Amino acid sequence: MPDVPINRRLLLSGLALLAGAGLAGCAMPRELRTPLETLVLPAAPGQRADTLIVFLPGSMEVPLDIVQQGFVAQVRERQIGADVVVVDSHIGYFRRMVIIDRLREDVIGPARAQGYRQIWLAGISLGGYGALLYAMLHPQDITGVIAIAPFVAPTALLDEVNAAGGLARWRAPDPKTASQSRDLGRRLLAWLQRYGQDAGLPVLYMGYGDSDRLQPGPPLMAGILPEPQVLRAPGSHDWPPWRQIWGQALDRALLPSPARTASPR
Repeated sequence: MPDVPINRRLLLSGLALLAGAGLAGCAMPRELRTPLETLVLPAAPGQRADTLIVFLPGSMEVPLDIVQQGFVAQVRERQIGADVVVVDSHIGYFRRMVIIDRLREDVIGPARAQGYRQIWLAGISLGGYGALLYAMLHPQDITGVIAIAPFVAPTALLDEVNAAGGLARWRAPDPKTASQSRDLGRRLLAWLQRYGQDAGLPVLYMGYGDSDRLQPGPPLMAGILPEPQVLRAPGSHDWPPWRQIWGQALDRALLPSPARTASPR
């Protein structure tokens, strides 16, 4: 599938949605840097794995938080043969509407040029939203997405989906015009709905704590994703369910063993 263009007005509408969900206005502004700053954590010193996990923190987190909260340790405990890059993709890049371009130019593009065979995007909350947006716009760039407690659409639009009987029954925009829609929430939902019939999309795992304020109810992807790819954990919008959901995804995703790890850097 070819790249889908994104314009400033579209990202601006998405930022308004984030503000309504309490994600865009709760973080202190920080300096934007080009290229994006990253925390690089290889699976083995001096070697490049065949797989890369690119992790996007939430709006209140910095890359070191992802390490300190045990997300990289969970990868290593399972002996998954993947390098990890945690990106400082803070809210400023969303406010300036450059997050997708910066991810592609500074992280994903260089990783593809280095020869990674699989690139997985993972993210929490705001980071999960960014991961989904990137996968929607550049699906050919990545292998899969692990979206933990992502914002996807405002409450009024989710109510419309629920009234239709769930996302699988919701009437999405016409595919011929969906890519031109200025309603980013509707466009993202239409793309997620395609997981019910399009095998060519990146693999997707999505999950929420059962009392998360961003949890669509009933579960958004039920009846669209295979059951093992719909993740759940007790708790709210907080670290304990996020860690549990991450562990579930790592256990179920087709990530490589150490035997398929090493290429000299």
